[in-house]
Order: sequence, then C-alpha cells, then structure tokens
Amino acid sequence: MKIDRHATSIGLFPGEATLSAKTAIVFGVARGGTSMVAGAARGLGFYMGHALENNNEDLEFSYKSLEQMKNTIRARNVQYRKWGWKFPAAANYLDELLAHVRNPHLIVVCRDLAATSAGHVRWHQRETSFAISDILLQTQKNILLAFRWRVPALLVSYEKATLRPAKFIGELSQFLGEPVEVDREKLIAYLAPGKYKKFEDSVTADLPTDTQEQVQAAEPAAPATA
Repeated sequence: MKIDRHATSIGLFPGEATLSAKTAIVFGVARGGTSMVAGAARGLGFYMGHALENNNEDLEFSYKSLEQMKNTIRARNVQYRKWGWKFPAAANYLDELLAHVRNPHLIVVCRDLAATSAGHVRWHQRETSFAISDILLQTQKNILLAFRWRVPALLVSYEKATLRPAKFIGELSQFLGEPVEVDREKLIAYLAPGKYKKFEDSVTADLPTDTQEQVQAAEPAAPATA
C-alpha cells in the first residue's frame, strides 16, 4: 500500500465512503488531541453532543453506566443520520456497546508520548513514570480494539494534523464520506493548537438535525462482530 509521506493519518479496514448513516467515535488518551479531532468531526456536520464544553466531550458518554449509554445511543440513532461522541478512554467500555452502535467509524488519536506525558504531569499531577506507563497501556487498548472490531478506523497523528490541518480535514472528510459543512478557513483556525476554543464561537455553522426519514433512507451498514 502506498502512503503519502505528508499524510496526517492512516486507515484500517476501509469501508465504502458513502453517505450512509454512521457513528464517529473519537478516542485516544487524555491530553492527547481528541478535543481537536472531535471539533473537526463537528465541522463535517456530525452531531457530537448537546451543550458541549470547549473540549467537545459529551457528558452522556463520560462516566455513565452502560445502560445509560445504550439508551443514549438508541435515541441518537433515531434522531441523527451522522453523529458520534468523543471520550479519550472510550476503549475501556466500547466492547460492551458494539451491538448498539450503528455503522461505527473509529477515530483513534495518537500524540507524541513525551508531550502527552508532560500534560498528565502538569494537569493531573501524576508521577512521570506512572503517566508514561498509563498512556502506553491506554494506547495499546485503543489499537487492539480497532484490530478486534475490524470496522473502518482512522489513526490520526495529532502532531501532523496540527501541522497540516487542511490535509487532515480532507483525510477525515474522505474517511467519513462527508463533505465539510462549515467555513473551511475558520475550521482550520479553530484546529490551531494553543488553547481550548468554543466551536460555536470559532466556526460559522448551520448544521442540520437529521430526521428519522433521512436515517431510514441511508440504509446503514451493520457493524462487524469480530
């Protein structure tokens, strides 16, 4: 397989890039760039949750019970053709949700180990060796889940995505089979590193709420059961 040396991501188990209903799940490790990538998914028109904080993290999938998350998935499948959520440690519970997730598309964010560890030490007051060990373990869980599910997955380099945001947006758009639905230049500015930004204040968006009829017409693919 030929890989563009300027690519910001690499795909696993590619599916058909269609406009079928799909669920984008963004995960990685805390302080690892998942907020930025979830914002890019919002720029592709994906509903990623209600009243999100600047980190784009949906509280309905953050430290909720499995039954609560299953109920949320059922409701969102009815309301939205394209939706998803971001939670850095989602790999810790995703296996229990597989049967309920419609056409999952996994987006695994990978960031430089030294930078991520420094973030854990700074923000979470973790001991350095523990932070490094925990990040390595979570990264292994993320990759093994993608191998196990064998559904479309995109491994994103946070560093390369921030270095080449326009290319990253194009790759994510191709992976999800969805056009960019917001001002591309404003989305690129939103993705710039440095501080958390509120999506609604940074990107001009008029993203539609999909109806049940649109969902039914999309004929979504069933998730794999590896």
